[in-house]
Amino acid sequence: MNSIGSDNICFADFEFTCGFYDDKARSELLSVGLVFCSADHTVLETFYRTVRPCIRRKLTKQCRKLTKLTQEEIDASVDSDIVMAEVMRLVKKHGISEIGVWGNFDRPGLLSDIRQHARAGLSAPNVSKVLRLVRDIQNETIRAMNLPQAINIKDLASAFGYVPESGTFHNALNDAMALYTVSKAVHTTDIFSCEGFLALRQQRLDKIEADKRAAEERRRQLTLLIPFTPREQTFFGKLTSEADREDYLRLRFRIMNMFQRFPSEESFKFIIRHAPRRTGIAAASKFDPNRYPGADVIDFDRTDFDRILLSESRRRQPV
Repeated sequence: MNSIGSDNICFADFEFTCGFYDDKARSELLSVGLVFCSADHTVLETFYRTVRPCIRRKLTKQCRKLTKLTQEEIDASVDSDIVMAEVMRLVKKHGISEIGVWGNFDRPGLLSDIRQHARAGLSAPNVSKVLRLVRDIQNETIRAMNLPQAINIKDLASAFGYVPESGTFHNALNDAMALYTVSKAVHTTDIFSCEGFLALRQQRLDKIEADKRAAEERRRQLTLLIPFTPREQTFFGKLTSEADREDYLRLRFRIMNMFQRFPSEESFKFIIRHAPRRTGIAAASKFDPNRYPGADVIDFDRTDFDRILLSESRRRQPV
């Protein structure tokens, strides 16, 4: 993620208020951590500041536990826009045109901070400038590491031997350094010779496979929530194609899933929409005919659900 007109790179982490019922809508900045480095990942400068929120200045218990920040630190801090003015000065100093972050919360968090300033009758032009530079580099980094899914930055950086010099993770500077550590490993070393990374990768692959097997077992159990009726047994036994059997079981799963979601409901609707043909299932008490203009609707209940199964399966693949 080299900057336009410069080989220097910037990694960042932002910590926000938390522990409120509407965190995502009204979060405010609490701290900023930045790591500036050259193209070969030589650290040029680091930056860390705490921030005083403009509306919710008292830290929640959850926030203190997560970030290890104290109320005294926050009370002694300045507004986020003042801190971001310092950030922009360093951005210009190092010729940075992008600020790399890990994950998709930083941009919404900064946007929320700007909105909270507006609620307080304040402007935040420097926060807006920083927001425009922030880019989530998680997905591209995960692809470069050939990982099957995203992994939190703490686990990844730890796999490459990163240990915060002081404090813990969820400290903005420590997390920015963790992101720097991962990027450095990806771009300047052979990560596939790193035992810590390979162990973490295999651990995640094993977990994905175990989760997949567990999900398949849960799906199988739900599909057979009600044992096959005699009519089903006869029909299913005549299906010779594995695809037809899977198709039948998928539809049965959808019906059983609806039965489980509405355990006190006896009557249901099988909905057939046309052009293109699509089917749906709804509890009778929740069914709104206005949502399905022109659809065919067939009533069924828990005692004759196999009628729907056999009718639909015969239409798809007669036997």
